[in-house]
Amino acid sequence: MMSTTILDIERDRKNFYAPAFRIIVAKQNVVRDLHLEITSVSVDNNLETADRFTFIVNNAFEIAKREFITIGGKTLPEFFELGAPVEISMGYGDQDTLDVILEGIITEVRTSFPSSGLPQLTISGSDHSYPLSKGSASQPFDGKTDSDIVRQVAQKFKLKPKVDETSVVQPRTERSQENARQFVSRLAQRNGFEFFVTAEKELVFRKPANNERAVIELEWGRGLLSFSPEINLDQQVTQVEVLGWDIQGKKQLVGRARSGDEPGRDSGRRSGAQYLEKICDRDQGTLRVREPVFSQQEADQRAKAILKRRAEGFVGGHGESIGIPELQPNVNVKLGGLGKLFNTTFYVHQATHTVDSSGYRTSFEVKDTTI
Repeated sequence: MMSTTILDIERDRKNFYAPAFRIIVAKQNVVRDLHLEITSVSVDNNLETADRFTFIVNNAFEIAKREFITIGGKTLPEFFELGAPVEISMGYGDQDTLDVILEGIITEVRTSFPSSGLPQLTISGSDHSYPLSKGSASQPFDGKTDSDIVRQVAQKFKLKPKVDETSVVQPRTERSQENARQFVSRLAQRNGFEFFVTAEKELVFRKPANNERAVIELEWGRGLLSFSPEINLDQQVTQVEVLGWDIQGKKQLVGRARSGDEPGRDSGRRSGAQYLEKICDRDQGTLRVREPVFSQQEADQRAKAILKRRAEGFVGGHGESIGIPELQPNVNVKLGGLGKLFNTTFYVHQATHTVDSSGYRTSFEVKDTTI
């Protein structure tokens, strides 16, 4: 299947005329039903943190009454109640055809009373993973795989688990004075997995999708407004060795991951490890770490996860495009018009969608393991 090109998107998005958004709060459309004037709306989707949103209400205050406008007997700050459900959609044309970018809850209401002009209300919030970041706890999990543990966490927070299986049964896994987000993130990291919560309240714990085809093709000057790539060897290693101890066999375990084991790599390009091997030999560039691993399989898995984190820091970049709802974290984007070195497919790990007086724009961060 071919990637979607900017011409396809332009046709489907009505030639990018009439950027539009829809904000639903407590089942009410804040523009169509409540007639509120929204000066800007922004959604930040990120693989590393909870997704966030912010929108600004301009006509929030009645100066003659010295009071915020009322909706259903509530002043506007009261209507935007903390914890109220929010759905934000963006796109072009009719509000009813827009793409849902985020579903979540309100967690912050801000305003100011300036020396000139009227007060505005700034409403911010998070996706449905917000409860995962609250509190901290300690808990042991005995004889379970990480995927089993993540399912248990999802059920506790009333999220639907969408989990890739991890094969290693851990004798004991400790949650130690962490909130649930920190704990699941740690499990994801040691497996080389991703973790996020979708608008459908799915807790996703899976292998990265960085080896899949690009879903979008953008070219500098045609859809891609700007792009700033960076290649950096600082965090690169030639190989990783994870040292552990086999309690039953009474012997040391050594898990290894070498250049060529990086996920999502382009076979026609070189990784940071391969470039580093030109500067120093493999042993000089080896990262050795001690971790509590109990089998050879687990040691090798940990080594590959560490190499993955290092390798993903080799190539990065910040881009900006016309507003494209499909441009989301955990998809691949193919960029062109940038010269042979940077005409390649990158993995998106952060995207910010903004509609304001300048129109609809998407900024994004990408990473890659080869160049």
